[in-house]
Amino acid sequence: MPKLKKVAFWAIAGLLITTPVVLAELYLRSIGLGNPILFYANASYRFAPQPNQQQLRRRGARVTIDSKGLRSTTDWADPADAKLLFIGDSVTWGGTYIDDRELFSDGVCQRLAAATGKRYVCGNAGANQYGTDNMAERIRYKNVDDESVLVVTLIAQDTVRGRVDAEGRYFFMQRPPPPFGALWEATTFLTWVLYKTLRPQTYRSEDDLRVAERSLENLFSAIRETQRPGRKVLIVLSPEKDETGGRDSALTKHVRSILARSGFDWLDLYGPVSKAVTPNFYYDQLHLDVPGHAFYAEQIAARLMEPAGGEPRDRPTAARSEGSE
Repeated sequence: MPKLKKVAFWAIAGLLITTPVVLAELYLRSIGLGNPILFYANASYRFAPQPNQQQLRRRGARVTIDSKGLRSTTDWADPADAKLLFIGDSVTWGGTYIDDRELFSDGVCQRLAAATGKRYVCGNAGANQYGTDNMAERIRYKNVDDESVLVVTLIAQDTVRGRVDAEGRYFFMQRPPPPFGALWEATTFLTWVLYKTLRPQTYRSEDDLRVAERSLENLFSAIRETQRPGRKVLIVLSPEKDETGGRDSALTKHVRSILARSGFDWLDLYGPVSKAVTPNFYYDQLHLDVPGHAFYAEQIAARLMEPAGGEPRDRPTAARSEGSE
């Protein structure tokens, strides 16, 4: 009997210890954790998603990375009448709570196909934390060279990030080890947040405007260096939630003035978004939710369908930016 009691005690103790862990793992898996999208690091644009991945993530969103490392519902290598390459930060990437089909990058292809009856491929080369200098290097060192259209989407803050490294950022480059991959992912994220909380940064903004100008000139140079006859370029300026309704920061105004005199076609979404924003337009203060992505897709597709040098086609909700060419 004493031996049986000891066995029973340790069995019950083991259950009491492991049951919460197992339940936590099951819950975290149910909300989409445990199989994060994997990234790689390099010397040029610093980091990007690894090719050939597909995962179901938060809110049941499907995240697909094709053979070229682009997020898309269609592989870049598939035949198409035109190919559109989107480059940007986390706003373009869309987060893993947005399904592939609901991204504005894919939505542009859907709208163009419906309007023209042609086949389009839209590849999303956005990545969390990209600064404008990361985008410039992604344009220079990208592994595709047959895009018909290049769309660069940025927020004003991107222009002062510099070229961001993967080190210290919340990316997985290897699978979390089993059997508790979801707990590993969640614990890693909480540790990263704790590190940032315990090590706050002091920021001085006196050189922001000069840095923004230098960074944008680098972006423009990258576009010019890779330009080919017939490739259309569109730069999209995306607003943060707190800047809608005419609350532009000094940095935003400076970025807008630089884009206006750049000679590139560009789309300022501050005005249109301020008129269209709803409580569910944004996911947070910066990133779009599903209605926001749908609106961006409408605006960008409408701009791309405008005949070069002519009047806009039927576009009831989109307006050409001040100072755009």
